[in-house]
Amino acid sequence: MAELQLLETRHPDRTAKQRFDALVGIDVHKQRLIDGLTLLMAHKRLETWLHRHHPKGLPLAETVQGSSPLVLLAGEVGCGKTALATTIGTPLAEELKEKVLALETPSNIRGTGMVGELSARVTDAFTQARARVGKGAGLLIIDEADDLGLSRSERQAHHEDRAGLNVLIKQLDLLAREKTRMAVLMITNRARAMDPALLRRASLSLEFMRPGPVERRHLFERLLVGSRYEAQAMEQLVSRSERPVPYSYSDLTQRVARTALLDALRKNEPFGPESLLAALESVEPSPWVDG
Repeated sequence: MAELQLLETRHPDRTAKQRFDALVGIDVHKQRLIDGLTLLMAHKRLETWLHRHHPKGLPLAETVQGSSPLVLLAGEVGCGKTALATTIGTPLAEELKEKVLALETPSNIRGTGMVGELSARVTDAFTQARARVGKGAGLLIIDEADDLGLSRSERQAHHEDRAGLNVLIKQLDLLAREKTRMAVLMITNRARAMDPALLRRASLSLEFMRPGPVERRHLFERLLVGSRYEAQAMEQLVSRSERPVPYSYSDLTQRVARTALLDALRKNEPFGPESLLAALESVEPSPWVDG
């Protein structure tokens, strides 16, 4: 069986900071994730606070300290789940005032399908992460988590899937019992297909949706930094980007904005609202993903 390779990023990281700041329209999700992870990892801060304000103890705090390290990021493709998970380590490090080690599982975590391989690779991922994080603060990021967390009631869930899921749940419970300062961020486009036992263990669940008018306005304002435009042009962009099937964030930042930039470059014209409006006429939103 091939050795499992975890991608490592040490935070704070300058590139991660830039990518995190560039995530527009999901400010509430950003703050909720930072707050949730801080609560899971700032053990000393919580103990100091308890000693000062609740010297006789606070049952609620004990419950929080023993809560599951699982955080679920679910929702539509192209709405910032993976980008947020892989960059949150830097603002978290700033909040905790210490280094944060982020480890990402590979896309082939399921392996080759050999009997027992999935369970072994899940165990290996957690064992490696636990050892590399040590007594510090860490994140284990599992993208396309429905590969591991598919409901045991699903018809296509065979023995290997069920066994791998059982191991995953046991590893999460072990982290909670050990009070390891490591959160597990699981990212999925199919939350409804995830096993209920896994969903119940999530101490924080964030649902990502395609941008509405307010979020699109913020996004267009960021895309047009460095360009001159009238307020009316912004209103047109927000209005014309309204579709029965909404644009995703990546639709607008990658497909529409790139098309607009290339067109302005080809015509040797300034990039501005007109470029984006023209691109909106030719670029359709990506289809819904049935979650």
